This record gives sequence, structure tokens and C-alpha cells, in this order.
Amino acid sequence: MGKDSKQEKIKLDQMMKVLFKLSKKVMINLLNALFDEKYDYKKVSIEYSNSEFVDDDFDRIYGDIFITVRTENKSFSYHIEFQTLNDNSMAIRMFRYGFEKAVEKASDSSKEEITLYYPKQLVIFLEENKNIKDEMYFKLRLPDGQEIRFSVPVLKYWEYSAEDLKDKKMYALLPLQVFKSRKRIKNIYNSESIRYEDKARLINGEFKKLIEVIKTTINVIGELYNSHEIIGTDLEKILRVLTNISEYLYNRYGEYKDIGKEVDTMVTTLYNPIVAKKAEEKGEKRGVAKTAIRLLTKKFGDLPDDLRKRIEELEEETLNTIIDGIFDYERLEDINKYFEQ
Repeated sequence: MGKDSKQEKIKLDQMMKVLFKLSKKVMINLLNALFDEKYDYKKVSIEYSNSEFVDDDFDRIYGDIFITVRTENKSFSYHIEFQTLNDNSMAIRMFRYGFEKAVEKASDSSKEEITLYYPKQLVIFLEENKNIKDEMYFKLRLPDGQEIRFSVPVLKYWEYSAEDLKDKKMYALLPLQVFKSRKRIKNIYNSESIRYEDKARLINGEFKKLIEVIKTTINVIGELYNSHEIIGTDLEKILRVLTNISEYLYNRYGEYKDIGKEVDTMVTTLYNPIVAKKAEEKGEKRGVAKTAIRLLTKKFGDLPDDLRKRIEELEEETLNTIIDGIFDYERLEDINKYFEQ
């Protein structure tokens, strides 16, 4: 992997980690859509687990996202990798990542007979490539002649519009819409057979298309925020990643970076009204926190100062959940589970 590719991978990994730390409701909806699950976000907990492993040669290998969903009685593991380019070795890498995670979990077991539990896996390809199939696989032939086919499903991100992502509740993936133009712009810029004047014209055309994609994406994000499908912190993170990815892509093209500034200005103009609403949300959240404290005080008496402070720091979504369940709590300690959301 070249230097630019490594830097790009690191940049993308950082952004993915931000997008996959959105509110529990958003993340559970995403997992439901990606893995065809039916979790109720109010009845499960979610954990982000280690994605760095050391192999037998003491080399470090890194996966992208490992998530565990816990129900009342069971836990379920998920592994997601993001790719921009087609890679024939990806299925083998997924096997290694999954195996390392299964071994890691098995090391906590004291049972005499060890069982390895593989996570459910998915590879998300961001950029269009006709060579990418619906699954990646390899065949493993054992010494006794038995043959095992290991496969991992693939999601072709370029097939999804912002509206599609909204309908399927895959809100966390909305900022990645800007990747749809990157490959075409890069190919034009690096082409040695296209004259400079034609490059400028073609790149300008691609950026105009990209502007429309960004407009649509931000409008969808605004709709989700206004309909309370995402909360204020979700909004902030999604817009931050959208802006960072856009700037990262635009600023790579030297003399064309002024176009990037133009787009950045348009992005700012479009999302500033949404950001302004976030200030209003903070005021509303303070009111919701006061309501929760008042109702809890009425039922349990004076609250400890540290508990009041923790309640005031909770997100509006969690505060409303507490308020809805006030009369279901037998003890004040019963609301502690919400502090980890």
C-alpha cells in the first residue's frame, strides 16, 4: 500500500469511528438494516470492542468496526470493514479478523471445551466497481480433504442515494455520499491523455454534480433532525464528518482547490441553519432535565447532587426515556442503566 493510500485509510478509519459512535438508537437502526436484525434499541445495550490484534509473529493487524449487542440473555457480535478499492485478499483478511476476535472472546472462557464464536461480518464498498460481487469468499481445504467455503456479504454503497439511506434508517452512512464522485474526479485529474483545459471543464462538471449530492444529503440530515430521528450530538458528528471528507477530497487537487472552497462555502450556508437549531435544542434539553429531576424528586425525595449532575448531562433522548418510565422505577438506582447509553 502506497503512502497516499495509507494516509487515506487512516483518515477514513478515523471518520468511521466517529460515525459509529452515534446515539444508541441510530446505531441499532443501522445494525438492523445492515444485518437484517430486529433489535429494539430500548431493550439492548451496545458495546464497541477492540479492533487491534497481535498475531503469532507479533505483528499488529487492525480491523475497522467491532460491535457487540447485548440482550437480556445473550450477546451478538458484528464486524464491519470499509473499502474504497477492490481487493482480492479481502475475504482472507475478514477471516483473520473474525478468527482473532473469536479467539479473543474464547480466552475469557474457563470451559474445558472451547467454542469459537465468529462475529457476523460485512464489507462495505464505497466506490463503484463492476468487478465487486455480492459476496467475497475463499475455499479452505482441510487435511482430510474436507472443503469449507468461507464467505462474507458485501454492501455496494454506491447503489444507495441519501433518500435510500434515510428510508432504511442507515443515517450514519449519509456523509459517505461524497465518495460517489471521488473516483471520477481522481481519474480525470490523473489522466495524461486529457488536456488541461478539458480537465478543468470536466472536473468543474463533476464538482457541480457533487454539490447537488451534498445539498440533497444535508437536506435529508436536516429532515432527520427536525423529525427527532437523530439528536443534536448525532447531527454535529454527521455534519463534521461530511465537511471533513469534503475538504479532504477537494484540497487534494492543487489548482482546483478553489472549487473546493466554493463547495465548502455552500455546505456551510446549507447547514448553518441546522446548527442554529442545535442551540435551541440545548435550551430544550435543560427544560427536559428539569422535568426529569422534578418527577424523580416527587417520587423518591431529594436527589443526591452527583445524581442531579449526571441527569443534567444526559442526552434529550435518554431524558425522555427516563420521564416515560418514571412510574416503572421501584428504586432510584433503576435509572443507572441509562447513564451508559
